Amino acid sequence: MSQRTLIDASMGRIKADIVITDVQPIDVISREILEGGIAIKEGTICRIGDVSDLIGSKTKVIKGQGRFASPAFIESHIHVESTMLTLTEFARAVIPHGTGTAIIDPHEIANVTGIRGLEIFMEEARNLPLRILMEVPSCVPAASPELETSGARLDAFTIDRLLQDPMVIGLGEVMNIPAVLNNDEDIHLKIQFARSQGKVVDGHAPGLKGKKLNAYIAAGIMSDHECETAEEAVDRLRLGMTVMAREGSIARNMLDILLPLYKEGRDLRRVTICSDDLSPVELADVGHLDRNLRRAIDAGIDPLVAIQLVTSNPARFFNLPRVGHLAPGNMADIVLLDDLQKVNVDMVLLRGRIVAKNGRLTVKLPKFTYPPDMRTTVRFGGIPTVLNYMVPAQKEKHKVRVITAHEGSLLTGSETHTLDAVDGYVQPDPSKDILTIAVTERYMKGGNIGVGFIRGFGLKSGAIASSIAHDSHNIITVATTPEDALMAVSTVSQSMGGIAAVQGRKIVASLPLPIAGVITDEPVNTVARKLQAVRKAAQDLGCTLEHPFLTLSFMALPVIPSLKITDKGLVDAKEMKIVPTIIE
Repeated sequence: MSQRTLIDASMGRIKADIVITDVQPIDVISREILEGGIAIKEGTICRIGDVSDLIGSKTKVIKGQGRFASPAFIESHIHVESTMLTLTEFARAVIPHGTGTAIIDPHEIANVTGIRGLEIFMEEARNLPLRILMEVPSCVPAASPELETSGARLDAFTIDRLLQDPMVIGLGEVMNIPAVLNNDEDIHLKIQFARSQGKVVDGHAPGLKGKKLNAYIAAGIMSDHECETAEEAVDRLRLGMTVMAREGSIARNMLDILLPLYKEGRDLRRVTICSDDLSPVELADVGHLDRNLRRAIDAGIDPLVAIQLVTSNPARFFNLPRVGHLAPGNMADIVLLDDLQKVNVDMVLLRGRIVAKNGRLTVKLPKFTYPPDMRTTVRFGGIPTVLNYMVPAQKEKHKVRVITAHEGSLLTGSETHTLDAVDGYVQPDPSKDILTIAVTERYMKGGNIGVGFIRGFGLKSGAIASSIAHDSHNIITVATTPEDALMAVSTVSQSMGGIAAVQGRKIVASLPLPIAGVITDEPVNTVARKLQAVRKAAQDLGCTLEHPFLTLSFMALPVIPSLKITDKGLVDAKEMKIVPTIIE
């Protein structure tokens, strides 16, 4: 729309296309509730206040009935692949919950398919009503090739080219902290290319403090979503970072961060709320950012403060023009709420178009078909056998390293246990919750299978497996026997990716994820139902975790302490090196 048209509409010389009457606009900058109406011309807000003179014979009038008008919500950091949905199905799921913009870091699909997957994502996103903006993944692979095998690699010059696309607004979370602190040339080139183009650089700094945190920020990294405490958040805010308070489906640190900061009266303009990883079950059952807002408000945070964290704050950090604030000249991305405390989303307008009412999408989304090569990404160089999922022994008992998993945390512990050996192989001990964990390489790049032991899953029989294994997405399994491990891996591979629970030679439940082995084009309710069935199957096998597959997926991420496993073996994530399973 031309500036002249906008001014003419604002002045009342021409009529508005849409007018929302009797509404209470929320000014997220001053944290005030205004009165009057909102007028829209060609998808842009042209006036807030008295809009009665802008109603013409062709003007669509929306009766606000005293409802609150908020800017549409902005997701400041999400790996959309964690929802197991395509971008189209993700948009279908989140728009009715008030989300108008999503900043995605698609490093899951990038680790599998490289630039090919990113370009397909960008093609799919361009025609959706949901505004999807991408951060180019900075760490593909997440760690050194000596530590794991990934499906692709994005070097600095490839990233530089991608950063030039208007849809790309920054560099995705920089997870390889040792590379940053040790002046690795490739990672610093990536940061330099992003900053030189005026784009953001997202961080990932769990537990980092002192001189290491200072050096990490000095490298040009601007945000962190890995804070678990208010103290960590304050450390980062004092040094100029933006803190993204995470409320995902497994890592939930939002209230631990926000409540102390809010009660202390700290300036929250450099704080946002993000999801990071979000289960399709939670998305289908309780929503997206609206669910995070409800949790924050129920805990005692002023609704106007909470809404600021998902509107103007992320818009400011990402330099997003014309969104995040209801003002003349800004895009008409508007959410109508009938209750500020409950954050009930009645209606959603994006670019001045009604796209959702009463929790249902009202527009037809374009159909997008993923090409065949995105559906054939699980390929073994050889056929695994039972012996591949066993740890060879040299004596009757061995002291071994054991990963310890914890509900609700990406961090793991490391313990030492003594296990018996039978017929030349160290045996897991399900009675003590010590199970076999293995990662099988899926890219025909050597056929590695890393095998170790883990405690914390509680399986009494059978096995679970998944091709979602951050970030390289090889096939990971936890099993009570090597036979069950092989069966679980075979089940996942035959569906070209997915998650499964097996017992003996029987598939108890499965959820195929045939697109790159990490997503499906089925709708969120179908995916949620199948995921719940596989979760229940895992729990029927004895698993004690609420989110067994989300927890399982992070057991292969070697950049988060302390002990993890990849296709190349156990990784000491603090020292960033392979360590043997058997100690003595």
